[in-house]
Amino acid sequence: MSTWNSNSIGVRLAKLVLGLLTTACILMLWPTIVFSFPEKAEKQNATALVESCKDTGPITRRGFGHNWDCAVRIRDDETGRSWTTAIDMNFFSPEDVGKEKRLTWGHGGGRASTNNETYIYTRAEGYPTGVRTLVAIVTAIIILPPALWLLAKSIVWSFSRDEQRKFWEKINGTPEERAEKKRKKQEEDAQWRETQRRRAEQHEAAKAARDRAKDQR
Repeated sequence: MSTWNSNSIGVRLAKLVLGLLTTACILMLWPTIVFSFPEKAEKQNATALVESCKDTGPITRRGFGHNWDCAVRIRDDETGRSWTTAIDMNFFSPEDVGKEKRLTWGHGGGRASTNNETYIYTRAEGYPTGVRTLVAIVTAIIILPPALWLLAKSIVWSFSRDEQRKFWEKINGTPEERAEKKRKKQEEDAQWRETQRRRAEQHEAAKAARDRAKDQR
């Protein structure tokens, strides 16, 4: 018996942990892809001087890869007020250090929030909100099913072989039940084919009768 199929509690827990880690990696593909399509604002209201950037990757809340966290000095267009802050999520990159970049800022911990103590920032370059939303939905449709399947498999892997057998029998039925289901399916298929054969024969007989009637006229 291979180590993978061992009934040992240690092997089963190792398989559970491996499955959960793999599930997490699959799920992390969602933010990796979605945040590769940053939203943009049509109208900018400030200028940012990028002072420095540091890489907080390779794994962050935006997924895998670089995640540049940049210190910037922002100047509001209308009031001239300026302040220093840090903006992450690859809003800027090391190539922007020393440059002035346009952006949009506003109050709130989110677009529907009235929190005046927190600022939100939006790029001047990027994709329309609809594109970001579409990418998020399509990516979720592609990634979520295999992630959920692997999560379920990982949990089942932690069961003993006897517990796994009982679990799958509840889902798929016992071998006897599956054999009976297969037999009924074969009978139904045979009946369907026989019905189709009879219909074809009746169709041919009716066609032949019509042809004979035409010849007798």
